[in-house]
Amino acid sequence: MRKRKIRLFLSLLCFFLTSATLFAQQQIKLDRYFPDSTQIYVSIADVKTLTEHWRETQLSQTLSDPMFDEFRESLKAQIRKAWPNRLGLDFSDFSKLPTGEIGGGLVAVPGKKPGYAVMMNVDGNASEVNEFLAKLIRQVSESKRGSATKERIVVGAQSVDATVLTFPTDKEHPVARTVYYVALPQILIATDQKYLAELLLRKLAGDKQQNSLYSRPEYQAIFARCAKDAGSEDVPQIRFFANPLLAGEAIRSLANSEASKTRSPFDVLAKQGFDGIKGVGGTIDFSSENYEMVYRVKLYVPQAPTRALRVLAFNNVASLEPPSWVGENATRYTVFNINALTAFNNVGPLFDEFLETEGAWNDVLDSFETDKLGPQVNLRADLFANFGRQLSSTNAFDPEKPDEGEKFVFSLNILEGKEKTVADALRKMFETDPDFKRVELAGSEFWKYAPGQGGAAANSSAKTPTRPSASRPGARPAPTRPQSRAAHAVDAAAAKIKRPTAETVPEPGRETELIEGGVFGVANGSLFVSNDAQYLQKKLMEPDDSSITDNPFHQRALNFLAKEPAARNGVFVQGFGRNVDGFRENYELFRQGKTPEGKTLSAKIFNAILTPAGEKKTREPKFDGSALPPFDESLVEKIGFNFFYGVVEEDGHFIKGICARPE
Repeated sequence: MRKRKIRLFLSLLCFFLTSATLFAQQQIKLDRYFPDSTQIYVSIADVKTLTEHWRETQLSQTLSDPMFDEFRESLKAQIRKAWPNRLGLDFSDFSKLPTGEIGGGLVAVPGKKPGYAVMMNVDGNASEVNEFLAKLIRQVSESKRGSATKERIVVGAQSVDATVLTFPTDKEHPVARTVYYVALPQILIATDQKYLAELLLRKLAGDKQQNSLYSRPEYQAIFARCAKDAGSEDVPQIRFFANPLLAGEAIRSLANSEASKTRSPFDVLAKQGFDGIKGVGGTIDFSSENYEMVYRVKLYVPQAPTRALRVLAFNNVASLEPPSWVGENATRYTVFNINALTAFNNVGPLFDEFLETEGAWNDVLDSFETDKLGPQVNLRADLFANFGRQLSSTNAFDPEKPDEGEKFVFSLNILEGKEKTVADALRKMFETDPDFKRVELAGSEFWKYAPGQGGAAANSSAKTPTRPSASRPGARPAPTRPQSRAAHAVDAAAAKIKRPTAETVPEPGRETELIEGGVFGVANGSLFVSNDAQYLQKKLMEPDDSSITDNPFHQRALNFLAKEPAARNGVFVQGFGRNVDGFRENYELFRQGKTPEGKTLSAKIFNAILTPAGEKKTREPKFDGSALPPFDESLVEKIGFNFFYGVVEEDGHFIKGICARPE
């Protein structure tokens, strides 16, 4: 027994001496050690600092009230249960183990299976790390279906021990997970791929052959831009980075083992110019710069957009005033400066690429214009060429009917003198559609989504009316279906698709809530879209006595914008939100377990995403909020506002936002 103890002691001593030689004490910055093939990366500079700043926020202080004690404990338990725990790290481990930075992400080395990896600075916290590993070993051992082993990982001429745990399958994890843990004097590594453990260890040992994430130009450019705006040397509390296409492809390959045998939508996007987006990333700070939260996001596009990526060709303008119909008590608004015609002109190649049929988009446009049984509308000339540059949206609760949920209105201004052209085009497109019926709002013609009640459905036994040839000068008569090479190719491609029968087509489900009762049409010089006809009519006929610009919070937001150096040359988007109305409504829905039944826009979006296609019954809520106390109106005094803006720059787009306290 005594000899075994001596051998164990010598083994441990050897391990720590080896580790100290390989990974000497140094100032660790984790993005220097993650490889340049890291496609998603998130880091927390210091958990203790982040926690301290979070506790200074109004939201944290409010939730610290004894009235929320039961809810806090309930929510923690639910988060622990819902946490994916891919690497065996419980949510609480991220607060107990690290003494400094945490970094983690998705790494996709070419020719290797993508994997997840986490590194954390645990300097001076060896006892917690040992307890953590011992706990995991007990868990897999007690399950009798997992396994815990030791494995030597070679790093150059030396090697280190890794604890290898295989977690058994369960309800949340139908596939067994193998995780490699390497505990060093300063660093704990956890990864689901052995080659990643080897790669990270080589980087920590000083290997220069593999470039780091930090070395990527897009990574440096994104965080240099955020640091420039922050104007200080303070390390951001949270940083995040991703290459959208490469990250999407890696996730796709992990989700489907057969993905490599099928055509990738990310390859399609890359061919159409979206690989010009080299990275997107930014920073988040709580209780910073006199705000509850400040976030900065940079979309890095170093070269001028090409092909379909031109749809992002925004432009800065000196001012983006919200429309006058956005009332003072609107929940939120967003205003974009866009070029709808440019976007329209560049979507065709992307459409063709997805369909694998060159010229398919032009064939569709030609059919819209010349098919005798079609609307005979030139989408470019009759619609998109007549739109202006201001796209606006707003959300609000009708104070007279709060139980009806959130109302939204979108508008896109129309060039002066072109309102009739756009209205005529909409009429041609929808007057015979069986799912849209004509309604009149504020003296203008609108079209309402009403399945089975539209013009063509009014006389189902009648034949579809034919239209005369296009009346525009120079318009050419065309056959019922253009028989171009592209048309034949489209038909051939469509023929490959297995057509669903009446028995296999699912009936519309909860996803239709997003457009249920929706109306659109031309009025007051703009194209309007809304989810509530009566609310829109009230906005058009009885505009509020005061607009959102009269709101004191909004005035504070504009004062913030006026002081922003980044916005001196104009902005392409800005948005404002009064947090209180949406918070009150969603709070009660969550507390009563009725979020899936809610009529707020956020509830409808969640329903559309989380409810299976064709499913009509109300989904079960994902989290239980029954431990919340009833909404206390005193909370209103603690709820402020949020505001953001975006600017176009030579190398992409920069967006900055704040959440502010009410005072």
